[in-house]
Amino acid sequence: MPMNHYEAAVTASGAGSLAGEFQRVDRVSDPGRFVACLERLSSIPFFRDYKSGSRAALGLRPGDRVLEVGCGLGLDLAALGADVGPRGLAVGLDASRVMLERAGKGRAEAAGRGQSLSLAFAAGDALDLPFAAASFHACRVDRTLQHVVDPFRALAEMARVTRPGGRVLAVEPDWGSYLLDAADPEAAGIVARTWRDGFPSGRAGRTLVRGMAACGLTDIAVTPRTFVLRDFATADAIYDIERSVAGAVAAGSLTQERAAAFLAGLVQADARGCFFSSLTFFEVMGRRPGG
Repeated sequence: MPMNHYEAAVTASGAGSLAGEFQRVDRVSDPGRFVACLERLSSIPFFRDYKSGSRAALGLRPGDRVLEVGCGLGLDLAALGADVGPRGLAVGLDASRVMLERAGKGRAEAAGRGQSLSLAFAAGDALDLPFAAASFHACRVDRTLQHVVDPFRALAEMARVTRPGGRVLAVEPDWGSYLLDAADPEAAGIVARTWRDGFPSGRAGRTLVRGMAACGLTDIAVTPRTFVLRDFATADAIYDIERSVAGAVAAGSLTQERAAAFLAGLVQADARGCFFSSLTFFEVMGRRPGG
């Protein structure tokens, strides 16, 4: 007999949560889950659109040097490399060897297609960047600060390695804005909080302005972007809904019966075409004084 959604969630709950495990991808049993998540996100128009807009906001010119903190699979880095051209340099930093290996393969594949990009990769910690002060014309971070324990320190490091007059840009979700519509709104709130609290810094989005001001950046501008999903399968793949439900049961926040009913309700809403979830991202950019 096929498992119902709650039983499937319990079976899967032993695997690493996407919320809490991205900072230790190299140590999980199945890093492919995290690679697949990034690949899925890169295929969604919402993410492609905001990434394109954030790169344009940096105002990069041919010959510039730009740093991507938490470069992941290197997809954004390749676009930044195209922005600065062959006389410039786009550097991608990541703490994960798995991600850097995949990014390196992507660069090799691009070279095989005749694309000449000036890219470099570095293993390192966002809280202690291995670069000299004022090394880059601009720095960018996208959905990485939610995975670090001290986002303000990471922003300060980005400001340190940016030249006077250069720009620092961050795009982060605020998981306090994560909404799931359900017939049991209290259970939906419990599941959303369970997921949010799995992140080291699940409220990073709302703190970006304060963090940039704290490290001396000026001309701080904010652009909010809300991501709406209308199908359960995609939302579950991105937000680990079933694992979050299982986690809430394990923590004693939901009973098994209520959890099963909650998941069944989401599936039924999806079948009727009325599943709804939303999440707000904040794009925040500041300028290092001088220059």
